[in-house]
Amino acid sequence: MTKRINPILITAIVLLLPTLILAGTSNEFRVAKAISKADNIVVVPIDITNKVELAALVIPLKFSEGVTLKEVDFEGTRVDYFDLKAARIDNEERTVVIGLLPQFSPAHKPYLAVGEGIVANLVFEIDDASIESVSLEAVELKNPNHSLTFVYHEDGIGSPIKMDYPEFENTEISLSNLNGELPTTFALNQNYPNPFNPTSMIAFDLPAASRVSIDVYNILGQHVINLVDGEMEAGSHIVEFDGSAYSSGVYFYRMNANNFSETKKMVMLK
Repeated sequence: MTKRINPILITAIVLLLPTLILAGTSNEFRVAKAISKADNIVVVPIDITNKVELAALVIPLKFSEGVTLKEVDFEGTRVDYFDLKAARIDNEERTVVIGLLPQFSPAHKPYLAVGEGIVANLVFEIDDASIESVSLEAVELKNPNHSLTFVYHEDGIGSPIKMDYPEFENTEISLSNLNGELPTTFALNQNYPNPFNPTSMIAFDLPAASRVSIDVYNILGQHVINLVDGEMEAGSHIVEFDGSAYSSGVYFYRMNANNFSETKKMVMLK
């Protein structure tokens, strides 16, 4: 759940050491497809790919009109274990600043491991039923200064800190499927949450009625379970994977529908 803190603490994330070196690491920042959770409530997952272990993240975003950002939820995400998970929401200015720091206490905690997946979920309430999308963009804020920043050590703990500034342009998150319109393409979305314990939701789109199969495999390529197998109507669908009977680890889920086929990775941590 959201923790609100003084902006000074978020600012401190980017002031960890006096020696700061600017660099590019091909880290990626993006948002995933909106997920409907209840009437007028939509969750927009924030997804990153980091090519290095991250010591901190600062994520300032601006969102469009017609919605209220109710909270930023970190439960079940890659940063669930972080000491500092903070969000400063300003619905008048339509901005949010997210600060993430693995270690804010004497107990040692690992940095964010190299990988990809969701680090936060923006929970919006739709105020204007006529809007078809929510736009998000990275912004630079003043007093205190914030910009989209990934912080990491150059060569491990104790070495100089580097700061990477991933590019993220204005992005439209479609709400059309949530308003009853049919999707225009086949799509298999990243499971939510990821990593997870022990259940996760898998959303997929069908532009036309199709025979669909969704199967889960372990890291050895062995078939684990079939989640979907049969004819389905056009539209957006969600299926649950329950990993209670399986061990922690990396799994893959594959969707086949008509001539469409796609595979994605998910991680279960118990």
